[in-house]
Amino acid sequence: MNKSETIRSLSNQLNITQKDTEYLYDTFVSILTAHLANDEGFSIPKLGSFHPKIREAYKSYNPHYKKMMMLPKKKVVQFSQSSAIKDELNGGIL
Repeated sequence: MNKSETIRSLSNQLNITQKDTEYLYDTFVSILTAHLANDEGFSIPKLGSFHPKIREAYKSYNPHYKKMMMLPKKKVVQFSQSSAIKDELNGGIL
């Protein structure tokens, strides 16, 4: 599901215009991004928690140039799913 499909679905469920839904979506994403940029984690009930993590620099092989290269350390987002979503995803599959 991409952004436009998400906005269309939310718009239908909330009975508001797609323009208003897109504004709410963009505001929500910018708030969450700001928290992560400030090294603050957050959780969304029944979905999971997000928190920033520093990935240290490491060596990797670049197949195009056929050389080893050093990738710099960077900040990445780590997601931990809630038990509610884990149970729903794995409920009847196995």
